[in-house]
Amino acid sequence: MSTAAPVRLVSLDIGYTLGEPSGRTLTQRLVELSPLPARQAKKVAQQILHALDPRSDVTAPQTVCAALEIAPSAFPQDHCPPSFVLWPGAVEAVARIARVVPVVTLSNVSYWDEQETDVAALLAPHLRAHHPSWQLGFAKPDPRAVETVARLHGRDPVEVLHVGDSLDYDVRGAIAAGAHALWITSRPPSSEALRLLVAYRGRVTVVPDLTRAVEHIEQTVLPSTQMIRSSTP
Repeated sequence: MSTAAPVRLVSLDIGYTLGEPSGRTLTQRLVELSPLPARQAKKVAQQILHALDPRSDVTAPQTVCAALEIAPSAFPQDHCPPSFVLWPGAVEAVARIARVVPVVTLSNVSYWDEQETDVAALLAPHLRAHHPSWQLGFAKPDPRAVETVARLHGRDPVEVLHVGDSLDYDVRGAIAAGAHALWITSRPPSSEALRLLVAYRGRVTVVPDLTRAVEHIEQTVLPSTQMIRSSTP
């Protein structure tokens, strides 16, 4: 980490970083319905579906269907959101991070899929805040997702370390915002990923699992950060 900008806020991805949904999500169902290639459809869903709040935008389902080239009548109005299951050790991991630096969540998730589980309650009392994309209005890798979270907590993006499992969404989103990224992956990086890691050496760290991610944060968060925390009422 750069000594000029100590990490003063950690943002955590949720899905496949701390746990996973117990069933099919609305995103998965819409990707299956869309005639677009699966990877393209997923990106569209991440960018549009996950940034919409249907409580204030009644046309949200039609907007998503148009982008995915699905008939509006095909929108799964019968969707039952799956519960979210934290993996063993996830709460303990968040608690360990929270002992050295404030922790928030920053996850791409639709309004429809988050109604079954109170993620903030699952991770209480260790979180400063829970920031799902549908509430922010921006979904990773849109840099405004990280930028907005940083602003809400009085930080500059360069003081944020975002932790997640996705190169396309978590790593690229953090880099675009000027933040640091901690990428959790057990797979050997592709040639594309290696080029990215070289280009942003010092801002992206790769670890194989959540335990190593916690250890990395404990070892690299600067003493000045802990002093700030200890002097804060």
